[in-house]
Amino acid sequence: MKKIIENIRKDKVIHYIIIIAASLIAAIPLINLRIYGTDDGYVHMLRIFGMEQILKEQNFPPFIYSKFANGFGYAINLFYSPIVTYGPLFFRIFGLHYYTCLKLFAYSTILISCFTMYNFLYEVSKKREIAILGAVIYAFIPYRLETIFNRFAIGEFTAYIFFPMLFHGLFNLLKGDGKKHYYIAISGVGLILTHTISTEYSVLLAILYMILNIRKLKNIEVWKKIGINLLIIITLTAFYTMPIIEHKLFGNYTIFDSTSMRSLPSDLQNASISITQLFKDTTEPEGVDFNLEIPLVLFAILGIFVFKKISEDLKPEYLKFLLIAVISLYMTNKLFPWIIMPNVLTTLQFPWRMLAFFEFALSVLCAINIYTLIEMIAKNKELLRNILFTCFIVIISISMAKVNYNYKYEAKKTLSDEEFEKKRIVDEPLSIWSINREYLPLNMDKDYIEDRENSTIVLQGQAEISNEQKNGLNLEFDVENVEEGTVLELPYIYYLGYQAEIQEFSESNDSIIEIKSKTFESENHFVAIKLGNNIQKAHIVVKYKGTIVEKVGYIISGLSTVIIIVICIIKKRKDKKNEGRKA
Repeated sequence: MKKIIENIRKDKVIHYIIIIAASLIAAIPLINLRIYGTDDGYVHMLRIFGMEQILKEQNFPPFIYSKFANGFGYAINLFYSPIVTYGPLFFRIFGLHYYTCLKLFAYSTILISCFTMYNFLYEVSKKREIAILGAVIYAFIPYRLETIFNRFAIGEFTAYIFFPMLFHGLFNLLKGDGKKHYYIAISGVGLILTHTISTEYSVLLAILYMILNIRKLKNIEVWKKIGINLLIIITLTAFYTMPIIEHKLFGNYTIFDSTSMRSLPSDLQNASISITQLFKDTTEPEGVDFNLEIPLVLFAILGIFVFKKISEDLKPEYLKFLLIAVISLYMTNKLFPWIIMPNVLTTLQFPWRMLAFFEFALSVLCAINIYTLIEMIAKNKELLRNILFTCFIVIISISMAKVNYNYKYEAKKTLSDEEFEKKRIVDEPLSIWSINREYLPLNMDKDYIEDRENSTIVLQGQAEISNEQKNGLNLEFDVENVEEGTVLELPYIYYLGYQAEIQEFSESNDSIIEIKSKTFESENHFVAIKLGNNIQKAHIVVKYKGTIVEKVGYIISGLSTVIIIVICIIKKRKDKKNEGRKA
């Protein structure tokens, strides 16, 4: 028995088994979770369905699904990070329901994040006991479970994978051997392709962490490695970031508007929470639960009693994460001056999102607190230490698990997941009211989308339209007797990347003149073209081909991926040769 307990405390393989078990316990509510009933779950079901259809239609760039928004095409994959679309979609290869794919993906994020936390804490503490304690606590932190079981904010809970990786890379670069600095790049790419808001605040906290290690920044090699990581992040994410920047600069969409997105300083000030809500939730029945839960609070309070006994090697990191925890918690509170913050910082929308960073830092602190307490009680008694360690793992798993989770479904969402899939996820036009509308052009009249015919209309001038055929994002039709300056509004919501070609028939010499017409945004925020000349007869072909910037972004990311793989292979071969020479 003594040997078994000793193995549990020190054996890495057994720790991995514990992590898998803890993540499974944390994910138990997923079994009966009704994805459709959560705040955002239904959107993500539609998103992965739409992405699957885009791939089947072989549309590139894969941003717009033609059947959404009443068949006028909606950019479900342009403004939202792609990992949380492609990740759940992976499970479709097994023929599973969309909601099942989302549940499996959600579990995967819990499991993987526990492993990244384990590796991070082992790098910092060099003690597997602290690493496994932190990983198990990280599996059950309350706000993360709230983002899954109530909000199903897929970007937010997926970002938990990369928080430990980011600080793992920074710690290794600034205080370790520097061989794992590339974790900075992996986490940076992961965060950008997962959740933009989490990325922004991760950067701010990473900068704070670097400032707290400012002496290490005098080393030029450190800056070289930071530069390499930044270059990797920029190039690998170019396929996602470049189209967004282009649409920000040359378009005008709801998601970029602070007023529409409720991300003004006044919005954040009003949405901040009070300290009491962390201990006794006072939100409306269908709101977000901010309760930290008693076990996590007690594990945190332990720090007051054990701090003096914490290893001197660990104290500097302990204090840094204590500062990160305090700052993050302060930013959720009504006392934080959000009202004077610049708009670039208020994209957070809801200050309580900083609970993600607070509880991440708290996981680090609590793991060290518990380990130190065990060492204080057991002192040099190995058997007692082993028993206490095992007991704490069990206590954490039992006390922090929300097996009987209080689901707070929206009352109006009465369908089961199966019913929702059968009713909504079908290969036919879907109303704009059935999906989020953040990716529409700003100030677009949703009723106009509902009432508009799915065909080309003459907005200005005169033209006779015939033989119109629309197939997804491809459209062609004939026009006759066109008056100069005529504006045609096409049956597509306006996004950059639509192209139009006009084949004008000349009866005088029986020839065809091909003209490329530039598309623009109509007064109704649909794609439009202007015919500059009097045209007797012409054939017009419209296709979504994406922009040059979008294609360049994919090329940059693709080439960067290949180059990085080649460099890694070459480096690995060199390392093997060097090891052979030493032997």
